[in-house]
This record gives sequence, C-alpha cells and structure tokens, in this order.
Amino acid sequence: MATRWGICSAGKISHDKPSLLETTRYLYPFTIVAVAAWKLQDAQEYAKKHSIPQAYGSYEELARDPEIEVVYVGTIHPYHLPVGMLFMKAQKNVLCENPMAMNLREVALPLPRPPLLMLQAVWTRFFPASLEIERLLSQGEVVEVNIVKADFGARLMHVPRAVEKELGGGALLDISIYCLQFICMVYNGEKPECIQILGVLSFSYWGYPTSPLPIGDILLVLYLLGISS
Repeated sequence: MATRWGICSAGKISHDKPSLLETTRYLYPFTIVAVAAWKLQDAQEYAKKHSIPQAYGSYEELARDPEIEVVYVGTIHPYHLPVGMLFMKAQKNVLCENPMAMNLREVALPLPRPPLLMLQAVWTRFFPASLEIERLLSQGEVVEVNIVKADFGARLMHVPRAVEKELGGGALLDISIYCLQFICMVYNGEKPECIQILGVLSFSYWGYPTSPLPIGDILLVLYLLGISS
C-alpha cells in the first residue's frame, strides 16, 4: 500500500520534495495527498504544479486530514519544531527539515511516544556512499578510526534564512548538522572527550547588511577535535 504524504509549506525548499520522493517510488510506493501553506493561493499554485489533489490554507487543516500518514515540514527554521509537534499530536509521522529545533530548551521538550516517528531530514545520511561507509564500519572492515574530517560549505550569504539570527541563520544551526551527523555515525554515537570550536560571526549577526570579510561566504568554521574511538 502506498504511503500517503502531506507537504507543509509551499516555499522554495519544498518544491524539490515531490521529485525526491519520486526517486524512491520503486522501493517505497507513495502518493502526495495534500499541501498546506499560510496562504491558500500559494498552496493551490503548488498543488497545480505538482499535481496534488488537495490544497489547504492552514497547517491545522492539513493536520486534520485523516488520509495523511506522513507530513514533510519545510517551513522556516523557527517553526520546524512547533509545526512538527502540531502534526504529531494529530497522529502524523513527521519528516522535518533542518534544524529540528532552535535551541537546547526546545530539544528537551517531550515528543509523542512511538509508534509515531519524527525524523530530521538529513538526506546525506542516505547517500549510497554514506550507507556503504556505515556498512563497512558495522562489519568491522575498517580499522580503528582516529580522526574524521567533514566539510560542507555553500554560498548562502544572499539567503535571509541562512544569515538572519531571528530566522535561525548561521552555519551552526543550518548546515553543520550534516558534518556532525556523519561524525556521530562513524563513531557510533560515542561522545567526544573534548570539543573545540573556532567560529567567525558574520556582520549580519550584528545587524549589518553585508560582511567586509574576504571570506564572506563562510558564516562559521566548526572543528571537532579530540574525538577518540
């Protein structure tokens, strides 16, 4: 039986999700039942573009749809957790964009109990290369790992949600999770003995529109050192 999906938010990041789901159809049959946005017109335009039968003008309407089993949450960062919780309380499983939360206090909030699932959308974890590395490690085919180097950078200084503090901007919340989850996978959840961080705050963090730094594309350089296996 096909898994019935709902799409929450008709913003830019949500527009590639139907095509991404399509790549998995041969393994996991699915259908997209509905899409919701703050503005009904945005949801209707999204539904028309992606051939989705139902469009809603509020997230609450999507949560009440009895046909939906899983909801993809692609809102702006500060709304990821509260909107995800809205759907989980409505007995929907949730695939949530990064970051799942804005701070440690939010992460500590109790989530609905299984069998419901709230999964963070760390898509790099499911790359064929990542799966093969995980397999090699789990089967003991790799000798003792003493150091892991993970890099991820992108030109995002022109994207408001990537640089504005109020929107959860900055590399720490947005893209560093891809490096961190890879390191955690390699060390199988083992906690580091120490963490050292070297960072550069962009001028937009302090309220200036642009950064005078020649490396203005870099919001944060994050190093995790002293992790032993």
